[in-house]
Amino acid sequence: MSRNFLLAAAGAVAVMAGPTIFGLDAVKAESAADLGAEASELGEVVVVARRVEESLQKVPLTITAVDTEQLKVQTITTGTDLQGLVPSMSVGISIFGATQQYSLRGIRDGVVEYLNEVPIDSVLADSQLWDLSSVQAVSGPQGTLFGRNSTGGDVLFVPQKPARDFGGYAQVRYGSYNLTDAIAVVNIPLGDTLQIRLGGQFTNRDGITKNISGNDLGKLAHQNLRFSLLYTPLPWLSDYAVVSLAYRHDTPVAQVSGIAGTQASVNASLPGGAYAFYEFLNPALYNYDPHIYYDSLLAQQTRGIRTVDVPMQSAADNKLYHFSNILKANLDPITLKYIAGYQGSDNHQLISDLSIPLPIIIGQNDDTRGMVTQEGQILGKSFNERLDWVAGVYYSNSWSSGLNSYLLFAQRGTPFDTLTTQQSGAPVNNTRSVAEYAQGTLNLWDALNLTTGIRYTRDHLDTVQLGYFPGQICNLSSPPADAATCRQAISTHSNALTYNISLDYQLNSNLLLYATTRKGYNAGGFNAGFPPPVPDVVQPETIKDYEVGLKSDGHFGSMPFRMNLSAYLSHYNNIQRTVGVIYPINGMNTVVTAFLNAATATLYGSQIELSARPLPDLTLQASYGYLHTKYDSFETFLGSATGNKFAQAPETTAHLSATYQHAVSAGQLVANASYSYISSVNFNDINLGEPGDRGPGHGLLDMRLGLENIGERRVDVSVYAKNVTNKVYELNASDNTAQFGFVSRQYGDPRTFGVEVRYSFGR
Repeated sequence: MSRNFLLAAAGAVAVMAGPTIFGLDAVKAESAADLGAEASELGEVVVVARRVEESLQKVPLTITAVDTEQLKVQTITTGTDLQGLVPSMSVGISIFGATQQYSLRGIRDGVVEYLNEVPIDSVLADSQLWDLSSVQAVSGPQGTLFGRNSTGGDVLFVPQKPARDFGGYAQVRYGSYNLTDAIAVVNIPLGDTLQIRLGGQFTNRDGITKNISGNDLGKLAHQNLRFSLLYTPLPWLSDYAVVSLAYRHDTPVAQVSGIAGTQASVNASLPGGAYAFYEFLNPALYNYDPHIYYDSLLAQQTRGIRTVDVPMQSAADNKLYHFSNILKANLDPITLKYIAGYQGSDNHQLISDLSIPLPIIIGQNDDTRGMVTQEGQILGKSFNERLDWVAGVYYSNSWSSGLNSYLLFAQRGTPFDTLTTQQSGAPVNNTRSVAEYAQGTLNLWDALNLTTGIRYTRDHLDTVQLGYFPGQICNLSSPPADAATCRQAISTHSNALTYNISLDYQLNSNLLLYATTRKGYNAGGFNAGFPPPVPDVVQPETIKDYEVGLKSDGHFGSMPFRMNLSAYLSHYNNIQRTVGVIYPINGMNTVVTAFLNAATATLYGSQIELSARPLPDLTLQASYGYLHTKYDSFETFLGSATGNKFAQAPETTAHLSATYQHAVSAGQLVANASYSYISSVNFNDINLGEPGDRGPGHGLLDMRLGLENIGERRVDVSVYAKNVTNKVYELNASDNTAQFGFVSRQYGDPRTFGVEVRYSFGR
């Protein structure tokens, strides 16, 4: 096993040996009040990782909580901003625009986002980073308590609840690239039993990447609304509802193309040969240049990464809605909860995979999605309150209908329609899931607790797939597809028993030690139109993990200090991956992709999070994450990929932040500087020998300076800078050297500046 993992585990054991190691003084609280006072020196962090409100320092799980103050002082506005704050988190972006994919501990297909305890679409999740109480990242398999099974963890977006006092705020931000961002929130109490909270966010920004022949790329146009209601007709009965609406009319992040290979190899590639032939047929249309493909890539290289030449109107449009409702009855000694959710979206994307004026790969995706969830819970305490327990039933029904169309290696001027494009999609895609679960925490003696949880899940999946070559020629093999309709219907079902077992020991009032083991599960999927040996049904994947950790609060001398440390080992089996397959279509051997149970892997790592207040006005925060991912076995129809590292799984992540708050005559001075580092990241699971799929490591420095409550008039003014050193870094990449002679890369934002003004009113 890796030396790094052993060192991390040894470090955890060393700290467990006693509270005075590293000079950490044991502060023994005599009562709950004393304990609360001690914790408050660095701020009490409340989390809902176990579906109830608890102190972060008392939960035997790895949780990173980013509260509303951190979100503000570090100017967190997107999911990619969050990845710097959470150890071993990576947030990937789609080549088609708004979708952001969260990865925790190297697991990217098994992380679920939640808003108000209900799963949320990843695009809508990226529209929720305003008026939040906190964002909480729960790392590791979540196989019992949370609504959906997850193999990697959960990311919880916790909105601000309606309060009993009238108040609110209005905030305006203006920044680089004509960024305008306006937020308005009002909290209205309509009596002692009913409170509502209304808010909206409106964001516009010019494109980051100049397009000399089409619309600029990286443009933002967002409209977000949120309405929440808290109704408490009786002291023991409450209903909390949240409605979120979002509309986005963006342009995708540019895919900037680079030359991959020699001039001769690029000219001899498939697009090189195709456009040389088109130039032979119509020289004037291609500037009398038989090497127009290579020369276009060369011109892009000369333009640099912030200017492209894509003669089309790219688009990334989303209409999204989400409703959640939590009905709660406290019937001492038990509590009943009913959690309901409904969400949907309409999505449209149109983009070129290259940044040159040739229609080599133009893609359009259109889909409609929806989900209904219902969950019932009963919570209680037994055996003289030594046992805290919860039991529940979960149901979800999700559906989608989508069509993907691609114009491939076409001549200039070719229209984009059903006769010219290759199409694939699923007019029907449906997953129904039912689960029962129970979990309890038993106080064995004094400060030792045992938690056990179990869940049984049943999933039923149905799909109808289609596929066409240009000219509406069916490209699904028959059988198994129906040749007359060019449709293939597939159904499958799966079930799994997952669990959570942990021991935690409160060594003293400020030091928690814990060990846990869990199992997580993801349902299977489909492959349409493939003859044997490619299966039409993909089986579920599972993960088992083992984790040890500690959570401590104390002092170095008189300095308040907090340290949370964990180390983990995971066995990941039957991993679902997209791989290349060669099989004949219309008499020609063709490379296509299929979704298979292709791999197994052993993952391990560790993380540490530190907070300290060396001066009354200065707060320091630091974190570090180490992650090892490598496939123990990865067999594909094109050969073995064993030994490759996981995509979207940086080996090292680190974060350092300093916040200074000091009262001056004009108001409250608030200054923050934060630095985040992410080591090199692979963007494809098969990455050995394909360096273009690997983005180099990078560090980003952000700064903010503000004056709050100016003249005691509740006006705040701040200036900020993001990516202060103007670091060039990649968010995604695709190495197409062997097939097409190019590499496409998507880059993060350059250095940006802005000013923010906020006015608060009421209480």
